[in-house]
Amino acid sequence: MVNVTKSNFVEQLRDLLLHLPTSSFVSIDEEMTGISLPGSRNSRPNKVELPSERYTKLLKEVPERYAILQVGVALFHKNPKYKDPAKGSDGGGGGSPSRARASSTAEEEQRLLANGGDSDVMEHAFMHREGALNQDELEDLTEREEENEADRLNEEEPSQPEFTSRIYNFYIFPSAWSDRELTLNPSTIKFLMENNMDFNKVFEEGIPFTTVKNAEVLKERYFRKHNDEAKKNGDKTPTKKDKVTLTSTNDIAFVARVMANLREWIDSDDSNLQNVINGQEGTSLVLPPCNAFLRRCLYETIEAEYNGLLLERADLSPNAGPTARNQIRVIRLTPEERKRRENRLKVEEWEKLLQGNLGFTTVFQAISDVCNGRVLTKERIEGFLDGSFPSPSVPLDEGGNGRQIPLIVHNGLMDLMFLLTHCHDPSLPSNFEETKMRIRHYFPSIFDTKVMSTEYSDAQIKGGSTALGDLFDTLKVVDASENFLFPTISNQENGGSEGQAHEAAWDAYMTGSVFNALGKRILEGKNVLNLDLTFNSLLNESSDSLLRDYLGMNMIYMHMSLYTIDLESTSGPAGLHDPLSSGLSIDTTFHVSGITTSVSTRDIIQALMAGSEGESDDILRELKYDIIWVDDSSFFVGTRREEGVALDDWSTLKLIVMHVRNKLHDGLGNVEILPLEQYFKKKNVTKGAGTGGIAKSLVSLATAPFQLLKRAMSASEQEPASKKRRLN
Repeated sequence: MVNVTKSNFVEQLRDLLLHLPTSSFVSIDEEMTGISLPGSRNSRPNKVELPSERYTKLLKEVPERYAILQVGVALFHKNPKYKDPAKGSDGGGGGSPSRARASSTAEEEQRLLANGGDSDVMEHAFMHREGALNQDELEDLTEREEENEADRLNEEEPSQPEFTSRIYNFYIFPSAWSDRELTLNPSTIKFLMENNMDFNKVFEEGIPFTTVKNAEVLKERYFRKHNDEAKKNGDKTPTKKDKVTLTSTNDIAFVARVMANLREWIDSDDSNLQNVINGQEGTSLVLPPCNAFLRRCLYETIEAEYNGLLLERADLSPNAGPTARNQIRVIRLTPEERKRRENRLKVEEWEKLLQGNLGFTTVFQAISDVCNGRVLTKERIEGFLDGSFPSPSVPLDEGGNGRQIPLIVHNGLMDLMFLLTHCHDPSLPSNFEETKMRIRHYFPSIFDTKVMSTEYSDAQIKGGSTALGDLFDTLKVVDASENFLFPTISNQENGGSEGQAHEAAWDAYMTGSVFNALGKRILEGKNVLNLDLTFNSLLNESSDSLLRDYLGMNMIYMHMSLYTIDLESTSGPAGLHDPLSSGLSIDTTFHVSGITTSVSTRDIIQALMAGSEGESDDILRELKYDIIWVDDSSFFVGTRREEGVALDDWSTLKLIVMHVRNKLHDGLGNVEILPLEQYFKKKNVTKGAGTGGIAKSLVSLATAPFQLLKRAMSASEQEPASKKRRLN
């Protein structure tokens, strides 16, 4: 890991740009000056409010108000030394040990013979065929032999992780002429100080940033200036302008003396008056100090008489004296020296622009480019860094379209919105759907490890803490027994020591490592490794639909909410584009209220599961339940079946409605159970009384998706009394 500030920004920018195009995925994390609005930290979020409502009320203003202090960027590359254990030590077709044991004994004997044979193993195979060993005994012997072989291979060559990483810790801070103010949240700053944030480094050496639009303006201005200078150097036609006229005798005498000394210097032998500056860039002469009027006269006179000389302010020299600001430096160059000097000054000006204006926005734009499939070549990168190209990316009309690299975050909605306010526009759109579209414009393929752990992982991961640090530690322990190795860090500083949680770069590394570990676990849980679909091939060769189904591509976690943000949502009423979280369906989720405070989640699950073994219908026996608490006396219960089994037909919905209501009434007593449609109506009826307009529209848009459930509820109410159990 390397800390990046103004002093080493260009150097580390080069390193990042050269390694970015070959990365398999990129993860980010940020540390900000605040993450919640004043007064909102002590209030519990309303879990049922629509994402668009929360965005307007609580989320939008946070990244507009506060600032980023650190951005961690981690690049993950496929390790060329990695050997997939599922494919054998040679990385080929092979197969798992269990499948090897499933081969016939005759095939095993042929394999051993081909490898030169092992007398003990051959004897085991012979004894099994002759009946001296049963299948279990043979498998036990085979497993021990495989373990011995694995130990031998491990002694010869240590295991390698599937990926290596390069991580960068960017300290960023608004430039002195930025319009953005820095607002600090006291509790957030206290938290960062407790976690060793170096605020001196932020304030003194922080890298500036600007919007992508302003960056384009600055770069266009730079290239236009140097293009104009090139044309000017090729056009020797003098320009007409009013020249200074000297009237004072002293001024005339001063200019005459200076010009005489200049002519003498020009006519003299270089070896006597040589003053090499800036590394073999000709000779120079510093003229006597004078006022601005006389300096202008000298500029005009010298340029008219000796247009091959270069004139500049003397205080631009690193060794300038106290009077240098009132002096002119005259430089005499050969054509080769002149060209070399022009190139040097051009690069210095460009690097100054990168360090002082464009700053982190260059990193943001480069990551966005590779996420959108833009091609970065070494030639373009080097040309960009020396000011020859405005971008390190190959233009689309020159074939600059390639593989889209995914961006990885953990609970990253706020991180993404902060990037927008810093590098796109200080103000976010008023409409949440527009903000989601803007995020996808820059990053079309995003994976949120918080969503992966809470909605796509196995019970062991879902049942534990899914905070980033806890998830990282859990996976490190759990997967160690399965020989999974977290990515190594290739650009580690400080003797290879690890970072710490809540340092942006280390959090970015943990995010990418968790993504790698979770992705492999999810694939193993789906038994797809036997189909030769590895984690790396899933990322690089699979369809978007498969990535959404397996890893939740473009699904973003929303804290304390019934909903998961879907960045790809395009249909449905405004504000209801995002699905319920944890795979729940709006048609099979209910609000329950009126319970006593002693009721626990276990009590609710026991009530719903009571007698499930004796249910005659497979659907009811296989139902899964999710409990989401609203407060001490109310909760939501969502029902679902195993993955891939839909609960969307009319008869199934009717059955589930009656089942949930009956079970909860039997187990919890006279509680109020409302489908979401009725809950939304009840929630807003008081708000809407006498107001119409907004509140009425909210009820309308919130209840639009519930027509199927409404039909199911109506049908259950119309059942004959003899077929109904207690519903009230």
